[in-house]
Amino acid sequence: MSVFRVKLNNVNQGLLDRDPSTAVAGLGPHQNVGGDQMSVSKQRSVYVMGPNRKNRLLVDGATFTDCNYWKRFAYPTVPYNEAFIEVVTDDGSVYSDIPGENTFPVVWKPGTDGVIAAGADPDATNMTLDIAGTYGGFASFVQITNTDGTDSIQVRLNGLAGATFTLAADSTQIFNSGDLSVSEIAFDNSASGTAEVDAVEVILSVRSVCNS
Repeated sequence: MSVFRVKLNNVNQGLLDRDPSTAVAGLGPHQNVGGDQMSVSKQRSVYVMGPNRKNRLLVDGATFTDCNYWKRFAYPTVPYNEAFIEVVTDDGSVYSDIPGENTFPVVWKPGTDGVIAAGADPDATNMTLDIAGTYGGFASFVQITNTDGTDSIQVRLNGLAGATFTLAADSTQIFNSGDLSVSEIAFDNSASGTAEVDAVEVILSVRSVCNS
C-alpha cells in the first residue's frame, strides 16, 4: 500500500486561502484580503470516488493509505496545476483497472539477512512475516529458497500448525498464483539443536487491495 497526501491548496489554482493572522492592520477589505496565502487550507475538502465506488473525503493536508489508483491524480501523471494528490511513499505497484493485475513484489530475508540461528522459533526477531498486516493484502505468488547446502528448515503458512512443511537443504518451494493465498510466513529452527541455516530468501507477489 502507498501513502498519499491531499494537496488541494495549489497556488496555481488561485489565492483562495488567506491567513487572517498575517493581515496588515489598517487596510481596507479590498486592499488586504486576509493576509498571506496558507500552504494547507483550513477549509478545503472534497469527496472523490475510488475504484471500488466508495467516496473518500479528502481534506487538504491529510494523509491516507491506499492502492496506487490515486497516483492518477498526482504529478507527473497529471500536470502540476491539475494535481490534487501528492505521493508520500510508493509501494511500487502499477495500478490496473483489472483487479487481478494489482500486485507488487516483496523480497524478505528472515532471521539476520537470511541467516537463521540455531534454535530460533517463530517468535524470535524477524522470523515471522505478517504479509496481510504489513502490506494490506495477501501474497498470490510465493517462492521460498533455502540455499544452505546441509540443513533444512521448518516453514509455517498462515499461522496454522497444520500447515507446516520442511524445506530441505538446497531446495526451493514455489506456490503459484491460484494455488493458495498466503497471509503469513513463519520459520522454525527450534528442532535443529545447534544447526544454523545459512541462507533463506522469500520472494512474494502481494495483491494490492484498494480501500476505497
